[in-house]
Amino acid sequence: MRDKLIKLFFFSLGLLFLISPVLAENENKITLSFFEDKLCSTCKAQKAFMENIKNNYPQLEIISYPITDTENFNRMAKEYELEDYKIMAPTSFINGNFLQFTDFTDKQEKILINAIEGKKIEDDKNTILLPILNKEFDLDSVPLLITTIILSSVDGFNICSIGALILILSIVLVSNSRKKTLLYGGLFIMTSATVYGVIVFSWGKLFETLLGQLEILRIFVGLSALIGGIYFFKEFRKFLRRGPTCESGNSKIIRDAVNKIKESFSSPNKGTLVLATNIIIFSAIITIVELPCSIGLPIVFGGILAESNLPLISYLFYVLVYLFFFMLIEIIIFTVAVFSKKIWINNSKVITWSTLVCSIFLFYLAFYYLF
Repeated sequence: MRDKLIKLFFFSLGLLFLISPVLAENENKITLSFFEDKLCSTCKAQKAFMENIKNNYPQLEIISYPITDTENFNRMAKEYELEDYKIMAPTSFINGNFLQFTDFTDKQEKILINAIEGKKIEDDKNTILLPILNKEFDLDSVPLLITTIILSSVDGFNICSIGALILILSIVLVSNSRKKTLLYGGLFIMTSATVYGVIVFSWGKLFETLLGQLEILRIFVGLSALIGGIYFFKEFRKFLRRGPTCESGNSKIIRDAVNKIKESFSSPNKGTLVLATNIIIFSAIITIVELPCSIGLPIVFGGILAESNLPLISYLFYVLVYLFFFMLIEIIIFTVAVFSKKIWINNSKVITWSTLVCSIFLFYLAFYYLF
């Protein structure tokens, strides 16, 4: 019996000696949750680097997820107590660090190794301090801001909406009243901005429901940009030959709306409230019917906002930036009319060539999202 106990002791000791490295390795195991997109070149670069260093870190376990797995992404973000974050590829959760890279160079390699080795990565946001406001501005948001300004500015060179505003101003200026010009012209612009803002906001929120199918969303946005690019290039060629014209102006709805507004202002019995109501209705009709003139732009912008996964405040900020630059030409025309009682008409060549710029930019976005 004594011999059996001695043998059992040494057997247990040997077994413990054999499995102790395995236990130690499991105890020190590091899990890296990696969210990737097969369309993302940065993801491929990071994944290749992680595979290369895996032999140096045997305790490292890499678990890969598709970026479309938003359920696991949001679960891990909650575990890491993240509040303000966006779903983008590549994203890595490791040792309490939340890492998102827009490129993968030597700098990102060092950051990733430090995270694997258990070091806390400081927030490396690319920010500048704005004077006067005394607030930090995230330079990483510049591409989205620039995209917003370009899309909305080109969208603002909308001959249909500009023509409708000029019609209202030309009717009102006959009264030689600055107050009426301010009231009716202002109502037209506010209504146009509100209706268009609701449309842009709704597209973005609709696309947010597709974030679980991110690849499908990108294909849809890319195809919309491609269709919009082709459309605007055709418009550019047409404008180049015979000048900017609004095709929507030939529709029966637009003609009826124009006749109705002219009739309202020509009647001496119409009160201010009735005229203001007619202006609001007229502006809403023009904004909705003229959407083909902006084909692709609100859709593409809505998709970009949805993919950026912004907090509501930031989301609204970009929608307001879009609306401001979309309405900028009309605001200038309106302001000049109020103060000078004259209508400033933009050079048609600017509208023609801005259409080409829009076409090129949409082709670029189509290439980016599809390829």
